[in-house]
Amino acid sequence: MSEISARMRRRLGLLAVAVGFALGVGGVRGQSHVTVDIGARDPAFSPDGSTIAVSILGKIWTLPAEGGTARQLTDGATWDTRPAWSPDGRFLAYAARSRQGADILVRNMATGGVRFLHGVPGSVGHMQFHPDGSQLFFVDDRSQYEAHVWRIPLAGGEAEQITHTQSWHEWSFALSPDGNRILLETGRFDGTDLYELDLEEMSLERVTDTLEREMAVAWAPDGTRRAHVMTHNGADQLVVSVPGWRKLFLSAFDQKQLAFHPSGEWLLVLGGRRMQRLDLESGEFTPIPFEARFSIAEDPADDLLITNVRLFDGTGDEAVPAAAVLVRDGRIADVRMGEDGGMPDIGPDTPVIDGGGRMLLPGLMDNHYHYWQPLAGADLLAAGVTAIRDPGSAIQDAMDFKDAVRMGVLAGPDVYTAGPLIDGPAGYHPLVDVSIDDPAAAPALVRALKEQGVDLLKAYFLLDPDVLAAVVAEARVQGLPVTGHIGVRTSWRQAIEAGISGFNHIRVWRDFLPPEIQADGRDMSLDGGRNPVGRMQADWREIDPESAEVMSLLELMAETETALDPTLFIQEIDDGDRTRFSLEEFHNGRQAYERMGEFVRRAVEVGVPLLAGTDNVGLFNELEAYAKAGVPNADILRAATANGARWLGKEDDFGTVQPGRRAHLILVDGDPLEDIADLRNIDLVVKDGVIVFGGPPAEPLVP
Repeated sequence: MSEISARMRRRLGLLAVAVGFALGVGGVRGQSHVTVDIGARDPAFSPDGSTIAVSILGKIWTLPAEGGTARQLTDGATWDTRPAWSPDGRFLAYAARSRQGADILVRNMATGGVRFLHGVPGSVGHMQFHPDGSQLFFVDDRSQYEAHVWRIPLAGGEAEQITHTQSWHEWSFALSPDGNRILLETGRFDGTDLYELDLEEMSLERVTDTLEREMAVAWAPDGTRRAHVMTHNGADQLVVSVPGWRKLFLSAFDQKQLAFHPSGEWLLVLGGRRMQRLDLESGEFTPIPFEARFSIAEDPADDLLITNVRLFDGTGDEAVPAAAVLVRDGRIADVRMGEDGGMPDIGPDTPVIDGGGRMLLPGLMDNHYHYWQPLAGADLLAAGVTAIRDPGSAIQDAMDFKDAVRMGVLAGPDVYTAGPLIDGPAGYHPLVDVSIDDPAAAPALVRALKEQGVDLLKAYFLLDPDVLAAVVAEARVQGLPVTGHIGVRTSWRQAIEAGISGFNHIRVWRDFLPPEIQADGRDMSLDGGRNPVGRMQADWREIDPESAEVMSLLELMAETETALDPTLFIQEIDDGDRTRFSLEEFHNGRQAYERMGEFVRRAVEVGVPLLAGTDNVGLFNELEAYAKAGVPNADILRAATANGARWLGKEDDFGTVQPGRRAHLILVDGDPLEDIADLRNIDLVVKDGVIVFGGPPAEPLVP
């Protein structure tokens, strides 16, 4: 047997994380390849129309306009998107996203040289060169509500902001062929309309005025045709406008992007991460197939034996001493417990890790992590998070990141995603939601999302009860669990009666508060006028967790196994908040937070499945908030391990340390059953049998 020392574990783990940014989650033994035919986005035609530049799983590729084998242009540690050709075809600009922001880079297509042009703190949206090639226009995407158009000289210099609005957004635009005007979508919350901005006079003309969400604008090079997408009730209408007529093409919602061929005769329509050619005369759609061949690290998973550990396997309340776990082919092959359990049979070259009496647990799961930053995966692994449930992301991003992790292109936890939030009209998160107000439209939307690969659905708070019921009914037919951030238009009890599978946050005021003091969702802060803690969204001092009404709801949740993902910590009020509020507001907030914690504790006591979720503020913080509220530590550990897998219907695949389960394991120096904060002391993380992190960092990488 060969023993892995602490120093070697540390070296292996750091190598895994570093290599994972470009290749995968394990150490390099050699190169292998994987070919994909899905995952395209951000299409851009070369000036002569012969070539399409496109982003595929975070790298820039080119392929023939009719489809075929793609050629990779970029590689490395960034997530590359938004290619844009210069008018003469000599240069290709693209956005390279890192953990610190995003850079606009310009590649010389003849020499392959790349130079930096501009950097932004968030991400870069759509890009397009001015027709004379002197400037590059782009969207500086600071947040969902602050995404605006800028321009910068190609020679470099200061960038100039073109659109200035507060809590509005411009995600797509198109320059006129003469470069004097810009067609853009802009709006606040769910509604967007098209406007035409004169860049010389800076005068604005409204182009459309509808209740639909209008986006993905495109302008043909000859100036005669324009196109955009209208999304309403979970379906898309592709609108092509030519002087004298207008054509509409109906299809399922799939977050479309459009690009006119330079000839103006056909339109590239990208939806569901696949490309099609739309002939504008015949109206016929023709697939544009492609193949992209990625080089990735070979699977380094070997047999591995971990001995001398106290094992918390996720099935009970106690840890068993003197346990040993054998990993084979990425899964748990054998578990021996206690002094009399013996040792598994292993080969002479099987690496052995002596756990030194430390605690071995299942890998952690964050059940409320919005995976909007693709390069955050390594930090999550270092914190022991080997799986996440993403309850709301743009569908293209969600599926790209999920596929990239699964293939080994990105380091990160397994991703189980809901795709977009399903919300009512005037939704709060227009970049990551899809709106619906007609129950009859729900089945088609649910089927479309299932076809695009989501693992669950997320219902949002502006859905009316009948629409929510229709979404849940079709989701059950399609085998998709539904979680909900609701409580404004639909009560929790109504949602449970409709068959919902779980709740996010603790937005229960429709069940317990008088109608005259309930939030109605008509402003961005909900009830921010009454309660200064926006995330709390209700004055919990007016809700009694001991009341018969509360206990009746919790007992119904327990009976129906309706899970609770409370995101408790994000609403915590501590001494650091004293300067944010008045003296009275601070103390009222503290009292309200204590009642929220009591609600969570009572939910666990009556048997409501608890799912540990953070809304991206750190899993350790969330678990410690449960402990402060009085939730037993064993229940807390299951909330971050077994419960999430069970909610997804994947309890036979991961979430516990049992034979046959995937080898997602963490080794902890301490006893989280005694002090949940000991969970921060992670010495080793194993994902699918591969050591992805080893040796405790000097400081936690995530809170």
